[in-house]
Amino acid sequence: MRTQNDKAQAGGAAAAPEASVLQISGLRTCLETRKGKLYPVDGVDLDIPRGKIVGLVGESGCGKSMMANSVMGLLPQGGHISEGSVRFCGNDFLAYTAEQRRLLYGDRMTLIFQEPMSSLNPVIKVGPQVLEVVMLHKEIGKEEAKKQVIEMFRSVGIPEPERRYNCYPHELSGGLRQRVMISAAMICRPDLLIADEPTTALDVTIEAQILQLMRRLQQEAGTSILLITHDLGVVAEICDMVYVMYAGKIVETADVYELFHNPKHPYTRGLLGSLPSRNTEKRLQSIPGTVPMLAEMPQGCRFAPRCQHAADKCRQALPSAAQVHEGHRVSCWMFQKEE
Repeated sequence: MRTQNDKAQAGGAAAAPEASVLQISGLRTCLETRKGKLYPVDGVDLDIPRGKIVGLVGESGCGKSMMANSVMGLLPQGGHISEGSVRFCGNDFLAYTAEQRRLLYGDRMTLIFQEPMSSLNPVIKVGPQVLEVVMLHKEIGKEEAKKQVIEMFRSVGIPEPERRYNCYPHELSGGLRQRVMISAAMICRPDLLIADEPTTALDVTIEAQILQLMRRLQQEAGTSILLITHDLGVVAEICDMVYVMYAGKIVETADVYELFHNPKHPYTRGLLGSLPSRNTEKRLQSIPGTVPMLAEMPQGCRFAPRCQHAADKCRQALPSAAQVHEGHRVSCWMFQKEE
């Protein structure tokens, strides 16, 4: 059971609230493999303001989930953060001990995975699984904890929450299992929720319900959310700002309205061009080629082999991030100021 002193040690509870819940600067994640050192996250800068929903988008294999796993300490064997800084609520997160991180996870920083069946224990009823989170992080008795779990189930729209409390994961639908995971993630009112493709396995009707639920809980609890997805429709639905990631790097950053109405990077334009439109005469676009393998990263801009605007400079050197408007940054040679 967590004490107030533990909370202060694990997150600086006595400190004044920071404008940003999570600040990532120059983050590089290294994987030691038989092919040598590979960097699925390579120099990422990312900022999550307090109380906002931030989208991280890109194709599969771009490093989105690996970045989340780097923050949550879920890297595979041989993986480690080799460079950069991570600050959580103003504190040096990478300096935390293993025990401090253990106290932090599930309480002030939580994670929802894409497929709840991979996170829920199939042989334990769902209620006691969420109860364990409450008992670990709150100084309350078991009966009171159970009441809080049932009330949380009711809050996230689980019908007959008292009965569902005693159900096994396989007895629930995919939508209800995801609501259980959201209950476990939000019951301690965390500062940060990382949601990794939380609606991919759901049909569109349930997806809309889950997105509305996440937005409501975020507004009620003041929780910041990092939403990792490849679905720009989901981003448009609930995000305040967006980071576009490609081959381990952030290539564009903007608020959600600016990104959808004034995209700059050719990769962002390609992603938006692949979205269905109400204009039935519009032909859907596709981005030629695929995301490069980690062991075969091209020299220069990593999108250059797939970009119709690529010039010699693009193939020779990486562009730095340039500000095109306030809060809108893009890493592309077309927007670099001439020296």
